[in-house]
Amino acid sequence: MELKLSTKLKKDPIGIDALEEYLNEASDFSFELRILKKLTEMGISCDHGGQYRDPDTKKYREFDLRVSLTQGAATFVAAIECKSIGLHFPLLVSCVHRRETEAFHEAFLHSKKKSQDASAPFYFPHIEMPSAMHGIRIGNSALYPTGEPVGKSTAQVGRYANKEDLHVNDAEFFEKWSQALQSLDDLVDNISDDELVDIVGSVKPHWAIALPIVVIPDGTLWTVNYSDDGSKEGSPSQVDRASIFIGREYKGLMPGGSYIVSHLEVMTETGLATFFGDYLMKDKALLNLVRGR
Repeated sequence: MELKLSTKLKKDPIGIDALEEYLNEASDFSFELRILKKLTEMGISCDHGGQYRDPDTKKYREFDLRVSLTQGAATFVAAIECKSIGLHFPLLVSCVHRRETEAFHEAFLHSKKKSQDASAPFYFPHIEMPSAMHGIRIGNSALYPTGEPVGKSTAQVGRYANKEDLHVNDAEFFEKWSQALQSLDDLVDNISDDELVDIVGSVKPHWAIALPIVVIPDGTLWTVNYSDDGSKEGSPSQVDRASIFIGREYKGLMPGGSYIVSHLEVMTETGLATFFGDYLMKDKALLNLVRGR
């Protein structure tokens, strides 16, 4: 169901049938609760429906879900936004082969405190320097290998009810995409702080990674691959996970610090469960993921 604001809304009262239709077919909140239930059943703790301050607009917004998971020497955080799109208006991600310069993710490494240079003009021996001020780049990792398909363009594709014409739009998906990136800002700030190790009760060295994720219903995610010369490589296919290169830099850390989120993850409900099960729940899988192995 595609919902649009219009100046020509009918003046007939909206009753329970219309509300039930919306809740059954187009409610992001209902889908959001389903994803929350699935993650909770997997033993993953989630924050649901809190506020954050948009780093771009400085306005307060509400996130869908936030995940924080620590296993041994690694912590994973994610900002998850949920979008209930229908089979009649699926998302198509157009992909190319990932270049070497795009085949990376970044992680924070909290190690022993860095000592200062005693010969420096300003030397304060009683002050310890933080160990994690910026992300460490992990090249050609198992998460984002060179040469694999990477998303570059998105579109929701549907057909008008009374026409043969196609309707193509990605505005609603892009809104969720943006919210996931903006919600991640606080989480990146949290895992950049050396106090993370004390908070999660771990020891150093300790790794940490942050990912933005948009989840959509099963059967609504498609990809199509292109070669470097622009020719299409086969027909579109249904998938459960697609990674889109974004290269967003977060600078709201300590002075001089930065962290680049290389990809946005788009997953179906099944794809999310598979991703968490394969990469986060198995023994040492999270540590290997963060270190790029």
